[in-house]
Amino acid sequence: MLEYTLKCHQLYKKLGNIQAINDLTVEFEPNAIHGLLGPSGAGKTTLLYLLSGQLFPDQGSVKAGQHPIHENPPIVSNICFVKALERSWSQYKVSDILKFCSLLHPAWDAKFAEELLQQFSIPLNHKFKYLSRGNQSLLSIVKGLASRSPITLFDEPTLGLDAEKREAFYELLLRDYSENPRTLILSTHLIDESADLLQYVTLLQQGTVTAHKSVEEFTNQARYLQGSTKQLEPFLRDARVLNREFLGQVTRIAWLGSLNNESILREQGINISPIPLQKLFVYLTRGEQQISEVTIHESIT
Repeated sequence: MLEYTLKCHQLYKKLGNIQAINDLTVEFEPNAIHGLLGPSGAGKTTLLYLLSGQLFPDQGSVKAGQHPIHENPPIVSNICFVKALERSWSQYKVSDILKFCSLLHPAWDAKFAEELLQQFSIPLNHKFKYLSRGNQSLLSIVKGLASRSPITLFDEPTLGLDAEKREAFYELLLRDYSENPRTLILSTHLIDESADLLQYVTLLQQGTVTAHKSVEEFTNQARYLQGSTKQLEPFLRDARVLNREFLGQVTRIAWLGSLNNESILREQGINISPIPLQKLFVYLTRGEQQISEVTIHESIT
C-alpha cells in the first residue's frame, strides 16, 4: 500500500460570493483515521473536493507526499472520495456502478465489495435512484471500503442509516483499517458515535483549520470543574471558561487550558473530569466561544 502524507498549503477557494476555504494549511498524518469536524458551512465538503482533486483551489496547493494532486492521474487514482450524495450514479444499476469503481480504483477488491453487498442486502440489478436513502449511503460505503485506496475520504457516510447500520459501518471501518491501513478522513456531525474510531481531529471554522491534534491532545486541552458555586466563583468570569451550568448551589464549568493547581482543587472537593469530544466541539465552535449559562433541572454528572 502506498503511503502519503496529505498536505494542504495556504489554500483558498471561493464558491460564488462565499469564501469557502480561507488560508487553510494542514498536514494529515498517513495511515491514520482523521475526524474532519466543523459546524455547517465551515468548508468541510469543499475541502474534501479539493483533497480529492475534483475541485481546483484559487490559490495554494494540495500534495500527496511530494506529488501534486491536481491534474495528476496516477495520484488521483489512489484517492477515493465517498460523497454524501453520488448524483452521477442516479441512472445506473448497482452492478454497473461496481464496474465503474473497478476501473477507477487500481486496488479495487471485487470480492470484498460483493460480500458487503450481500451483508447489506443491496440488489445488483436495481438502479441507484430507486434505492432507499440508507441503501444509497451503504453502496457509497462499499465503494470507499472496497476501493482499498491509500487515501479514502468519507463525507457524512452514515446519512439515512439507522443506528444498527451506523454501528455496522463503524465496526467494518475499524476492522478493515486494521487489516488494510490507509489514510482515512471522515467528515461527520455524529461525533459521539465516531469518537472511538478517530486518532486525529481537524477542526474547521469559517474555511480555515483552527485545530489539528491527536484526539488525546485535543480532549486534554479542557476539563470539567464541578463544585459549589462559592468554590468556583473565582473562575466564573475568566475568559478560559467555555461553558457554565448551574444546579442550585452546584456549578459545573468547562475550562480550557492547563490547571497548575489541580491537586489543590481536588483536595478542596472540586471534581475534575474529561469533556466528551462532541461537547468540547460544541463549546469551541460556539459563536465567539460565547459562554452559555444553563440552568439544569437534573443532576450534573
